[in-house]
Amino acid sequence: MRKTKQLFCYLAVLILATISSNTFTVLGSTAPINELSIDHVFTENILTLIGLIIVLAFIGSKLFNRLGIPQIVGFIITGVVFGPSFLNIVPIELSSELLFISEIALGLIGFDIGSHLKLSELRKIGRSILTILIFEAFGAFILVATGVYLFTRDLNTALMFGAISTATAPAATVDVLAEYDAKGPLTTSLLAVIGLDDALALLLFSLSSGFVESRLSGSATTSIFDILLVPIVEIGGSLILGILLSLTLDYLLHKIKGQHDGMAISIGFVFLGVGLSVTLGMSLILTTMAIGFILINRSPEHGYRIRYTIEQAGPVLYVLFFALIGARFQLSLLPSMGALGLIYVSLRTIGKYLGARFGGEVGGAEPKVCQNLGLGLLSQAGVAVGLAINTGTRFLSYGAAGEALGYLIINVITASTFIVQIIGPICVKQAITRAGEIGKGHGTIDDWATETGD
Repeated sequence: MRKTKQLFCYLAVLILATISSNTFTVLGSTAPINELSIDHVFTENILTLIGLIIVLAFIGSKLFNRLGIPQIVGFIITGVVFGPSFLNIVPIELSSELLFISEIALGLIGFDIGSHLKLSELRKIGRSILTILIFEAFGAFILVATGVYLFTRDLNTALMFGAISTATAPAATVDVLAEYDAKGPLTTSLLAVIGLDDALALLLFSLSSGFVESRLSGSATTSIFDILLVPIVEIGGSLILGILLSLTLDYLLHKIKGQHDGMAISIGFVFLGVGLSVTLGMSLILTTMAIGFILINRSPEHGYRIRYTIEQAGPVLYVLFFALIGARFQLSLLPSMGALGLIYVSLRTIGKYLGARFGGEVGGAEPKVCQNLGLGLLSQAGVAVGLAINTGTRFLSYGAAGEALGYLIINVITASTFIVQIIGPICVKQAITRAGEIGKGHGTIDDWATETGD
């Protein structure tokens, strides 16, 4: 009864806040009342918009929490309501202007992933992580490519959808693990796999797109070396940049005496890693992941302190990050997904799940890891959409066939992303529940003392 009252209370506040947004718009604007729109005031004052998104997304997440659904789903759905599909308080153009928030959030998430990967734990499960990574990626690639080819009878379309299907969104998974304070073999394995997954996805995408480009151009002059050069430079450059920044940060932290000063410079280095990665065309996830990984294994106390700071302050950014993901979704695209989209989502889900399970068994992982890890690999967002857009840009110059292929991939991937971003977090919760790892994390400031003794 008490939970029901709280649920209605949250719902009432959410409705009241949404209705009030119209009132605030009217009272706060100097424009004629008949010219006002809901988004007028908020596009004029970005800070007002950000504050409203955070408050309403938080309230919305509590409604879903009461139904046993991870809070991230509430963040995304609130964003959809704010986006062009409904209220249009956050139009597509404004979402693009706030892209830097997504980049910062992904940088913090990358560091968080790396800081959970201690060598002492990885040595125990390293072989299983490698086999799971290979089997889940190629499982999705082969199943999706085969299914799409049988449906479209077009090899180019099949290869590109197969390559994009290998990418996994780490942000949604990390948020659910943090929300439920998960810890254990499944959590560690899952973090390692999603951290490395995008590197493998980039390799497969480069190989596939290079092959498709040669087919569209009618030329076979492109060498394997040329195709692999871009992903190798991006992955290698990201890791080198992350290592250099981490070693420099570690040196400075040994010189700095004040704890607060150390926290400030640490977050600054994460931001620096994000900025340099974007500027140099590197992977910001891999860069910040390398920073966290090197730091936690070289100087555990420093790594735990920074991670604690991020886990305490980061959720504010994460709420905004996921709400903006929702705001970018256009529900009008869902019908364009059609049968091809359903084939893509279904076969990718099966490939990821069965691939992870079989890979875990081959690598000697614990049964609960084999049975559940695949459920944590279903989310797909920024990287997949980025690859789809990259495809559209690259193939545009290859005539009508290239243009049609690019637009088809962008529409289907964008629409299917909405579905897997809702389903994915729910499946992650199911995985850690079945593995019995919910609530096993410490989640207190004493983590530094307890975990450094592991």
